[in-house]
Amino acid sequence: MDYIERTLGERVTRHSWQGIAQLPYYLHNTYSFTEATIGTQKCLFIAPQGELGTISAVKKHIQRIQGEWAYPVVVELQQLSRQRKETLVKEKIPFVVHEKQLYLPFMGAVLQEKYDNIKKPDVEKLSPSAQVLLFLFIYGGNKPLYLSKAQDKLGFTLMTVSRAAVQLVEAGLLETHKDGVQKVLTSPLAPRELFEKAKPFLLNPVRRKMYIYKADLQKNYFLAGESALSEKSMLNMPSIGVYGTAKVPKNTAEMQLIDSETQCELELWRYDPTKLSSDKCIDVLSLVVTLESIKDERVEICVEELLKELWKKGKEEK
Repeated sequence: MDYIERTLGERVTRHSWQGIAQLPYYLHNTYSFTEATIGTQKCLFIAPQGELGTISAVKKHIQRIQGEWAYPVVVELQQLSRQRKETLVKEKIPFVVHEKQLYLPFMGAVLQEKYDNIKKPDVEKLSPSAQVLLFLFIYGGNKPLYLSKAQDKLGFTLMTVSRAAVQLVEAGLLETHKDGVQKVLTSPLAPRELFEKAKPFLLNPVRRKMYIYKADLQKNYFLAGESALSEKSMLNMPSIGVYGTAKVPKNTAEMQLIDSETQCELELWRYDPTKLSSDKCIDVLSLVVTLESIKDERVEICVEELLKELWKKGKEEK
């Protein structure tokens, strides 16, 4: 890295990092890894293979990497907006932007004020209806999707599905075209690529969690959380069952667990994920988003396998 050498006056050597074999598979596809020495200081450069994820996701990834690496982790970027820079500095996440700026607090921060004029999307998080529409598009293999068909499938009003489509376009995730009087959603990306690009915009579908008595479970409740993941993978069932519903329960609900023998956890959802599946169960992508914050390697491995099967199935159906 000539830029770092010129800026810091320290020699920089780089070589491949052997520790990558110890990381979860999803991190292999998220970053490329390079071990480096700046002067006498060892560090690890991680370069996003697509767009940089949310700060919370980056922090989580760095924490997982540092379980295998005792030295500083530096995010290596080709471009960076002012807003992103300020957030990275606030969270004390080291970064280097090619030929523009660097922030290495472990060596004494050096920060050059050069920014890319990156237009920040007006959309920060998708609305529930936009997220459902996006997932429906992905499940369709990213094939052109007529809004009228999406409306019929999801049971949305025309206004709701139209607003959802506009938000997906404003976020830069999908494009719209006209076929006569019909509006059609399209994307040049593969399903997996589109899902990765959409991650910073995805909303956790779970509004809040509560506990109800097992005797109060309703037929329209669906398995959620780790219970649903256990049904779809090799993960053991959790000690306390997890269910979900898009409707506020009529029965008494507690905010704290009182009796693990007679109660179960109930998630109140922002939308009904069963609309996206043929078997009236929670859909894979919605489930994956709700499990994003769980720091458990067993869960992460099962989530990776679920997504791998989904992308593989999508390719086979083409």
